[in-house]
Amino acid sequence: MEYTKETLEKMYKEGDTPWDYGKPYKELIEFANNPCRALDVGCGTGTDAIFLAQRGYNVSAIDISEEAIKIAKSRSQEVDFRVADVLNLPFEDETFEFVNDNGCFHQLDSSKWNKFIKEVARVMKPKAKYLMKCFSDEEPHNPRLPYRLSKETIREYFSKYFNIIYIKPTVIEGKIYGDHKGYSCLMEKKI
Repeated sequence: MEYTKETLEKMYKEGDTPWDYGKPYKELIEFANNPCRALDVGCGTGTDAIFLAQRGYNVSAIDISEEAIKIAKSRSQEVDFRVADVLNLPFEDETFEFVNDNGCFHQLDSSKWNKFIKEVARVMKPKAKYLMKCFSDEEPHNPRLPYRLSKETIREYFSKYFNIIYIKPTVIEGKIYGDHKGYSCLMEKKI
């Protein structure tokens, strides 16, 4: 299920954001030990981006929702928060050494996956890291949830631009609908 901009605006205004549980996810906490220039895609209210900035990262963060970015900006002045579309990133080529994706890719319609990956790879330096958390195909189908991805699908779509370091099972916490099966994926942009 892909959320439209209008749907997201409404959800953020009403506080109906099951993905926003107010703390950075475990895999990001474990990974974020080498401060660098970072991008948080689909940043929502900025929880992960603010965490990275507190760890010394120079962070830009984008979301398509104006309401989400308004909330994020009210929470921190340390992050370059911008309203932007992940399919048309407002950054120069090879700007970032790290990209965080906590649930952005898996909510896009599959017809947009190749464009998303190409665009994210464009703004990343060679050997930059990409950390993604997504729903697993082992999670039973639920129309309220984003797309569920298999390990094979992740490899198929990302391997053109990235070396896959790992794809590990994880839990996606949900403050409204409960916990779900997911994957934590670490990749490195090819040279």
